[in-house]
Amino acid sequence: MKLPIEEARPLYAAAAAFKKLACWEWMTNSDIFGVQNPDNGEIGYCCIMGNGGEMYGMAVYPGTKGLEVLLRMLQGIMPSDPLRTQHCLMLSFDDRDELYPEEYQQLKALGLSFRGRNAWPTFRLYEPGYVPWPVLDHRQLAFFTLCLEQASEYAQAVRGNPELLLLADNGLFPVRVPESGPDGTISWSSRLLAPAPEVPPAGEPPVADFDELHGARVRKLPVQADAHWEIGQFFLPAPVQDGGRPFYPEVLLIGDEATGMILHSAVKDKAAAFRKDASDFLDLLEQLGHRPQGIIFADEPLARLWLPLLESIGIEAFMAEGLPLLEDAMSGIRDSFT
Repeated sequence: MKLPIEEARPLYAAAAAFKKLACWEWMTNSDIFGVQNPDNGEIGYCCIMGNGGEMYGMAVYPGTKGLEVLLRMLQGIMPSDPLRTQHCLMLSFDDRDELYPEEYQQLKALGLSFRGRNAWPTFRLYEPGYVPWPVLDHRQLAFFTLCLEQASEYAQAVRGNPELLLLADNGLFPVRVPESGPDGTISWSSRLLAPAPEVPPAGEPPVADFDELHGARVRKLPVQADAHWEIGQFFLPAPVQDGGRPFYPEVLLIGDEATGMILHSAVKDKAAAFRKDASDFLDLLEQLGHRPQGIIFADEPLARLWLPLLESIGIEAFMAEGLPLLEDAMSGIRDSFT
């Protein structure tokens, strides 16, 4: 990785001011507020950490989708596979040995040094399926800097008037909003705003790619009444690196609820399309000589991807909150990596 140097200086300055303020002494991680990006209008929802005395810093969750993930975590509703949902920019104050070598070199190049535990600032990007990674994108650096600066402003206002924390209600959140003046300068004010509605992807969802002739053969197989299978995708806990940012390999599991057997498992190639999964699934049905009555998913996007194939071969699709058989299997797989 090649970390920016001078572009990161304002971010380190904002982090130093944020740490000196120690706003976690009067704010908790449930005191959520937003900062609107002057470039695109998107709101980053901020969560200050440190009131519990374990981890100090701040996370910024992008947009309404990020806010929903944050709220679920604060409510203790964790997804079965958090690697699939966690998406944020995070500042944390860590020990020296927790820095990547490139981060330490970046600090040296900027003439910065810190002493003691929980003293070294790190800026990490968390994205589903990837190892937390230093922030490299210049636009993210700039917005993260704004978020820390505005967090300090908002926290000081809250310290002088704690009742401001009680204003967020009925789905409204305090948001620091930028306004451009006639001379091009930006001023900031706080407003109570509702999260923007999520915009669905433009156009129809892509039709999953599979061999229709293969599917036509499988459709002739008998249906095993009351047989329901689980299908899920999970990340393996051991990251790999293929010339770029390290990522967690993904495994596709198919299991039979009635027998408790795992019928199929395959590590997915990031470059491979759905066609390979569909072909393996159709091959499995032909080998067994029958079709299940239904397939159970816990991931709605995954279910939408599979739906065209399942409809074409006469198998019902169902949604559930969890996949107990596959989750137990994945727990055993993860244990084998420890």
